[in-house]
Amino acid sequence: MTRVTILLTLAGLAVLFIAYAQGVRVIHGASVITHMYWATAAISLVALANFIAVAHLARSERMIRELRALCEKNGIDYGED
Repeated sequence: MTRVTILLTLAGLAVLFIAYAQGVRVIHGASVITHMYWATAAISLVALANFIAVAHLARSERMIRELRALCEKNGIDYGED
């Protein structure tokens, strides 16, 4: 999941740069619709990457809780900070 999050973030960043370039072109008379499509794609990719990152964090937290419970059950010191 981490790789997917990183790839989506990088793709979102690339699309954001394209949207910025399209925005600069709008200032010089290009189509506003094209800029809006690229901007929407950038926002969507970054939002998806953030959603996946949060889901991954929640999964990791649950796994850590389960591991700590198993350690306590078996009398293993897990080095809580």
